[in-house]
Amino acid sequence: MKKNLLYNLAALLFLFSCAENTSSGVNATNELYEKNLVTAKKFFELFSSEDAEAQKPLICPGVTHYSPFIGSEGSKYDEFLANNKQWMDNFDDITYTPTSWTPGADADGKSNGEVKTYGTWTAKSVATGNVITVRAHHYFTFNGSGQIHEIGDFFDATGVMAQAMATK
Repeated sequence: MKKNLLYNLAALLFLFSCAENTSSGVNATNELYEKNLVTAKKFFELFSSEDAEAQKPLICPGVTHYSPFIGSEGSKYDEFLANNKQWMDNFDDITYTPTSWTPGADADGKSNGEVKTYGTWTAKSVATGNVITVRAHHYFTFNGSGQIHEIGDFFDATGVMAQAMATK
């Protein structure tokens, strides 16, 4: 009888230790990620529809963007918007097909509201009509107002340009 009581008590302790702990902020962090995920998806939707103006409220004025071009430095708000517009002006039929959306984590492995995505971009060069395809990884960090504060893009940008300008 005592042995069964101890086993039941141990099982209860185990179950409670695995339950979602909202007092530690776990639930709040998941909600933050879900909220930021909506913003990241909206950002890509607006990029694909080439609506640079509608993207502006999603972006923090202090944003830092890390471009996929080798040797590029982090750019700030105005340069980031100009670069986005340049992509939009040079490509049509822009489509991002995500493979996954995942939460980011801090140095201790705890979810921090960051959004990461892996997927494939396709677009048609305005200059040549060439259709480009490239796999990519992107991350977004957010400020306290839910705006995009930092963006990192990882893909073969030079290859995209070569593919776009190749002669057939």
